[in-house]
Amino acid sequence: MNPEEKHLMERSLKLSEESNQMLKRMERRAKRATIYGFIKLVVILAPLVVGYFLLEPYINQAGSTYSQLQDLLSR
Repeated sequence: MNPEEKHLMERSLKLSEESNQMLKRMERRAKRATIYGFIKLVVILAPLVVGYFLLEPYINQAGSTYSQLQDLLSR
């Protein structure tokens, strides 16, 4: 193997190692983004679900009051 070929092989190896490191960093970032996205979704939806279950009796009572009022007015 002549010196030029050896230099090209070493350069190719160096570039492939750098590419591999960049791909690993990109993969870690993508995993973190997925996890953070899931956490954000939970942080947004959890209070909505809990709030609904806490307010459900009041919502049902308001609905029944409204239907009673409709019945009273329709007579």
